[in-house]
Amino acid sequence: MSVQVSYKKQTVFFMLSILIILSVVEFTIRIYDYYNPNCNFVNSDVFADVDDNLKLQICRDNVSLKWEINPLLLIPNQNLNTITVNSDGFRGNELSANPDYRIFVIGGSTTFGVGATSDSKTIPYFLQEKMNQVFPNQNVEIINAGIPQAYSFTESTLIKEKILLYSPDLLIIYDGWNDLGQDYEFYSQGTDPIFLDKLVRYIGKSDYVTPKFILTYYFNLKHNSDEIVHFNSYKINEKISLWTNTWEDICQLEKENNFKTIITLQPLVGTGQKNLTSEESNNFIKFDGESAILYYDSYQSALNKLNSECFSTLDLRNAFDSNAETIFYDFGHVGDFGNKIIAEKIYEKILPIVIKDIKE
Repeated sequence: MSVQVSYKKQTVFFMLSILIILSVVEFTIRIYDYYNPNCNFVNSDVFADVDDNLKLQICRDNVSLKWEINPLLLIPNQNLNTITVNSDGFRGNELSANPDYRIFVIGGSTTFGVGATSDSKTIPYFLQEKMNQVFPNQNVEIINAGIPQAYSFTESTLIKEKILLYSPDLLIIYDGWNDLGQDYEFYSQGTDPIFLDKLVRYIGKSDYVTPKFILTYYFNLKHNSDEIVHFNSYKINEKISLWTNTWEDICQLEKENNFKTIITLQPLVGTGQKNLTSEESNNFIKFDGESAILYYDSYQSALNKLNSECFSTLDLRNAFDSNAETIFYDFGHVGDFGNKIIAEKIYEKILPIVIKDIKE
């Protein structure tokens, strides 16, 4: 009996020791991660004028952001220092009860505004500010429906299952990059289709910092290496067809649901005629830009086809041609200034549409 009790004591002592060690490691990493969050963008020229403490806070908030998969949805009511997700699961302020005109901007992390210094420095918010100036006596509401990792399949699901319930007047699809890199075999399976992806996402949703810290450090270490991330062109034509068919399907719903759709192609490093800075040139090489942009250009013919199926399209690949400064902090993400430029380009496109619709 005494031997059995001894074994139990040893087991309990061992378990307590493991818990104490894990707790000490978790506490230590929390402290370290708070003061030294591991984000790639903090050293980019894009953020040269941003306060160091604010850059660290942006990093912490983006790492802390949580969303569901299958279907891909932001978890509502997230109130971080630089990011707010409202009670409907969209970034920014609460939605109006009865707006005069409602516009959804739909896309991935670039639409959401990963790297933006606040909710008010995202593409949809810059659009909102311009609309407020033109329509001071009417409520033209711009909603940020961007979700990190979203692509055309998850975006169309979001539209059909959620956004149409809000009676939109106009959908702006800010798209291209995530579809370009999406695996053909997993297109209809949504984000994180394989077990390892699901595990990473599950860890990301937890409040346990240690595994998230290790994963973030590992992925950023790979990102910061000199190894080129070669573009996978497998079944690129089929991928373009999937992208086209997905948006054709959404555009078929326009008349019966009384909304308009504008499909765009977003800019990436190397699209258009922008003179790349040293940092952008390094990103172009790092992400195999020569191959990626070659195939990305093929989406243009698909965009032309969609122009006859959807209300309208907009090619934004050359949006930064006249900008000599560093706009991109990786292959596709931009900072506040880049978001403002994109918003101005979209504004020029949609203003006549909104004016006409409101008058009718």
